[in-house]
Amino acid sequence: MMVIASAIQIPCFNGMVYGIYCVLYLPIFYFNFISAKKRLNSMKWLVCIIIGVFGIIACKENNINTSAPDAYLGNTYISHRYKDRLSAVQLIDRLSAVYPNADSLIRAQYDVTVYRIFYKTHNFQNQEISASGLVYIPEIRHYFAPVVCFQHGTCIQKQEVPSIAANLSYYVPFIIASETGAIVCAADYIGLGFSDGKHHFYEPNEEANAVVDMLGSVQPLLNKTYQKITFDDSVLLFGYSQGGHATLAAQRLLETKYDAHFHIQASAPMASWFSFENSSQLNVLKAALPFDFPSAYAYLINSIQSTQSVFSSYNEMLQSPYDSLCSVLFDGTKSTGYVNSKFPATFHAALQTSFVNELNSNPDNNFITALKKYDIINDWIPKSSTRFYHSQGDEIAFYDNSEIAYNTFKNKGGNVHLINLGNYNHFEANIIAIDSVRNWFYPLIKIKPY
Repeated sequence: MMVIASAIQIPCFNGMVYGIYCVLYLPIFYFNFISAKKRLNSMKWLVCIIIGVFGIIACKENNINTSAPDAYLGNTYISHRYKDRLSAVQLIDRLSAVYPNADSLIRAQYDVTVYRIFYKTHNFQNQEISASGLVYIPEIRHYFAPVVCFQHGTCIQKQEVPSIAANLSYYVPFIIASETGAIVCAADYIGLGFSDGKHHFYEPNEEANAVVDMLGSVQPLLNKTYQKITFDDSVLLFGYSQGGHATLAAQRLLETKYDAHFHIQASAPMASWFSFENSSQLNVLKAALPFDFPSAYAYLINSIQSTQSVFSSYNEMLQSPYDSLCSVLFDGTKSTGYVNSKFPATFHAALQTSFVNELNSNPDNNFITALKKYDIINDWIPKSSTRFYHSQGDEIAFYDNSEIAYNTFKNKGGNVHLINLGNYNHFEANIIAIDSVRNWFYPLIKIKPY
């Protein structure tokens, strides 16, 4: 951990020493010189004393920014506004309205204030845009604290993100901040929430940028809201469904670009589409298999076509009217339920026969080649402790995604583990996975007084 090591601390330390000298010793000389009516006039000595006093005060205030990692990442902060506040008691009461035994499951300790933050990031074309998210700040004073990054699951409509919808995923960061004293960041992702542009489903660079660039806004936010808490260099990451993919994408970026500046204590990518190339996930496109969330595949096709222009038109992949629907339904204004109702439960039926034949006969076809860029398991090896949590009964993100990711990394010497959550479906396993992460993360999270 870096403590009082940034360039700004050295002049601050010298100023404090000089300030103490002025305050303790100059008054002695002041009275001696006044009585002798020698040397400089008295006003100059008084100014020195005042400067010394304020030098100490200013230095004490500045120490809240000691090891802020945004000095390396760059200050990405744009603005913020107050969102919510729950005391530990209020958090339990609110959750008990939905989960009657919440008081026996949640060990809330700290009151938590939440701010909506707006920050600078970059899209897949490396164009600077603004993004949004929430920062959950425990009400503790004079502590170094890690940041836990929580990545939410699939959203199609901009306001479906937890920061606006206030669903279960809105309260998960509340729980973690209140139980541990950690700062928790929850990015909306590019194209969702109040972000510019459209969301490109599973595009790994945008996912990673949204998470990592948010870290550059944490310490500026703490300073601007006069929080006596400092973000140290420790980061923990977790997410479920699309959030699992975003977690792994962010981990890759942090370890390959900011490895010297951040310490990832733990990463938990859970129940996601990690391997399009080798998993059974694409079987839903290759054969007539029922799938409860068909719009997810349309969302994926829209993302691939929007970012890589694989085909000249959607009609080369999708039959009418699905080709036209796919080009207009993912602008962020339609709900997931509405979009899902527009595609057949057997998504294979929406596809052009020629496209399906190409998927089955040519593993190097343009679409699969483009999808490989969304795989995030082939070009790096996790250094930080990484656990894949997944249930074998998952009908949305098939279990072999995590098996392939685990085996790929393990064979290269990666620090990875695979935890089978049992035979639960995708939605049943969500809460089980989060509870498993709490059990893993909490002994690792340390807040340290200063």
